[in-house]
Amino acid sequence: MNKTYRLPVQQYDLARRLSRQSGRIYSKVVSTIFDIKSRKDFWLKEGDMKKYIKLYAEDIGLHSQSKQGAVEQYYTALDSYFKALNNHNNPKPPYKTYKFQKVVYKKSAIKLKNGYLRLSNGRGTEPLIVDVPDINQSPKYAELIYDNVQDKYFLYIVVDVENKEIEYNNDDVLAVDLGQIHPTTTFDSKGNCKIYNGGKLNSFIRFRNKELGKLQNKMSRCKKYSKRWKKLNSAKRKLLSKSSNKINDVLQKYTSFLIGYCIKRQLGTIVIGDIKGIRDNINFDKKSNQNLHSWVFKKLISMIRYKANSVGIKVEYIDESYTSQTCPKCSSKYKPSNRNYKCSNCDFKYHRDGVGAMNIFKKYTNGSLKDKSIRLEGDLTPPIGLRYDSNSCYLADWNTSIFNDAGYSSDTLSEEAA
Repeated sequence: MNKTYRLPVQQYDLARRLSRQSGRIYSKVVSTIFDIKSRKDFWLKEGDMKKYIKLYAEDIGLHSQSKQGAVEQYYTALDSYFKALNNHNNPKPPYKTYKFQKVVYKKSAIKLKNGYLRLSNGRGTEPLIVDVPDINQSPKYAELIYDNVQDKYFLYIVVDVENKEIEYNNDDVLAVDLGQIHPTTTFDSKGNCKIYNGGKLNSFIRFRNKELGKLQNKMSRCKKYSKRWKKLNSAKRKLLSKSSNKINDVLQKYTSFLIGYCIKRQLGTIVIGDIKGIRDNINFDKKSNQNLHSWVFKKLISMIRYKANSVGIKVEYIDESYTSQTCPKCSSKYKPSNRNYKCSNCDFKYHRDGVGAMNIFKKYTNGSLKDKSIRLEGDLTPPIGLRYDSNSCYLADWNTSIFNDAGYSSDTLSEEAA
């Protein structure tokens, strides 16, 4: 299992110089490739380009593997172009040159000693020194990347982490219902329902959309690349970066808790309601359409899948059509107007999102629970609400009036957080 760390770099001038050298090599690769393509009508092979760059960049102050890494960056982009030829109309090959480019370090250029990483830049060139007090083994790969919002350089390192073998019972299932108001609602084999509050997440998205609209409106009245346009564009990038960090923080904490809960309960399978294509041909009012297009369910699913796979938990998908409208007791359909579900046929009551997760669980397991003393029709514990706390690495209590009025409970989750 690999783990990535992001480390600040103190040697700003050196980092900038190295990035400039990498950009020089990358740009030479681009110009050489297109020169040969235009004159001789063929794409130069990667191995031949590496031989050429070895001679060209002999006096450039970078490690030999970093020079090769700059070549590999271009050919990775070129491979994507070749793959796109069959699926897209008239795709463009990577043609842009860059004054600055990320610097790649491979294992042979990295040494760990006394809590510091020493990254070699070739003979006669000052090495890059980065403080890493919490890492006990040398990374196998690293990238030096510039953050234009913070005006800082960061070193991203990849370290092999021992993956502990955990025994799961694949008959124990956690069903996940995705939503806009509540990003995730889960129901497991023991009849426990947890609802993840989306108030903070949705407020971050609304603020981003509102401020982005203001900036784009001002930019539309400016001449492109003018001084004011560049200033507004810089503010736009800063807004998007900060908003993305806030949104990712919510999703990371929610998904980490969800996977930690599965590990603690030894749940071997996560079943997610498949909402693929939900944005296709939508034709609601303007606000509803915007909410659907701002929904970050793909990123949420990707995080769950990645973290689950890293600890050996299976992820399955199942059709979620009408799961929030179907009564789990009598199977009749009823569409509630609020978050509380009350069946018009049998008076079954529960939270609407909890009903959705419950029906996803029923579809996958054919209505069975491992704990036979718990029935889907009754004896269910009230849903537990989870709320995001920006000042904590854990999830906080959720004591909203709608849950208290309905008799639902809240829970402190710090001891269970992943």
